[in-house]
Formats: sequence, C-alpha cells, structure tokens
Amino acid sequence: MSKVVMSLPEGMAKNCAVGGGISLLSYVLLQMLCALLVDQGILSLDQIYPLVCVTAALASFLGCGYSVLKGKGTSMLSVPVVVVVFLSLTLAAALLTTDAVSIENGLTGLGLSMAAGGLLAALVGYNLPKGKRGRNGGRHRRRK
Repeated sequence: MSKVVMSLPEGMAKNCAVGGGISLLSYVLLQMLCALLVDQGILSLDQIYPLVCVTAALASFLGCGYSVLKGKGTSMLSVPVVVVVFLSLTLAAALLTTDAVSIENGLTGLGLSMAAGGLLAALVGYNLPKGKRGRNGGRHRRRK
C-alpha cells in the first residue's frame, strides 16, 4: 500500500463511496423531477442544460455533505474523492446508455457543477462547530 492510502482516516473510503452513491441517487431523482416538469410544460427544453448543471451541483453538495458530516470534519480530502466517484459513476452510466460522450455535449459544465457543489459542501462543513474535542491546552479554571 502507498503512504497516502495508509494515512487516510479510518472509514473514509466507505464514507466516500456512500457519499458518491447518495450523489448519484439524488442526481437521478432530481433529473426525474426535471423531466416531469418538462413533460408537464412547466419548463421548456431550452432550460434543460442549466437544470442539469444545477441538479449536479445540488447532488454533489448532498453527497459531499454526507461525507464531511460523517467524517466529523477531520479531513476535507473526502470531498474531491466523492466528486470523483460521482463523476465516474455518471460517466459510466452515460457510456452505457449512449454511443459516445464528448465535451461538446456539456461534460465540462457538468463536471464544474459537481466540483462547485463539493466545494460548497467543504466550505459549509469547515465552518460547522467542531464539538467537544477534549482539552487542547487552553486556559483551564482552577478549582479551590
């Protein structure tokens, strides 16, 4: 094993895999909602690509938020891993359902939206209160 893998916090690989799964599941559900809104005539076909990017960012935020909360903010390394897992699963599904995936079809915007959702989750997770961690050498009250 490499040094990087050995130094990862315990359970991080599982949290990243679950976070990627949460991202993919929420992305599929949000896409179904968007398809329903287009079918009902509430949204037009011109609004599909921006909606795909927004749902990718939201799904990435949910999956990365899970991994940040589950990891208790000890390492923000899980955020890019969840984004990579989510992007990999999305690309695998796209390759299974289409003949070719190209950048001209909006892959760059989708990837950037996923990264933006992950970054937002990292920023929110970093600013959450850390909870009680024990005494870190701060000022202590003496009891008399």
